[in-house]
Amino acid sequence: MNGIRIIVFSLTTAFALAACGSKPSDDQAKKAITAEFERVLGSQVWVKEYRDFSLSGCKKSEAADGMVCDVGGSVVLDIGGVAQARPFVQPVRFSKASGEWTAHKP
Repeated sequence: MNGIRIIVFSLTTAFALAACGSKPSDDQAKKAITAEFERVLGSQVWVKEYRDFSLSGCKKSEAADGMVCDVGGSVVLDIGGVAQARPFVQPVRFSKASGEWTAHKP
């Protein structure tokens, strides 16, 4: 019985540690970045699409909770009905609250 408890505890601990070091998927990252754009820019600007989107170099944030990832590609914004592609190459901090990823400036 003790052996089973140790195995269950070990597996639970391993899964918890793995989750701490996880990063968002591309779709989760796009959703988080889109929400942040909409929060900051309001209803006049919305994200139409992402092009050549990539996450790389993800590592645990030293300044706050979450992961900092280098985001590459471009974002197409609809600004007053006009689509404008903007390069989006910068680090973004992602944190998870209530099961959802959020994007922040690192």
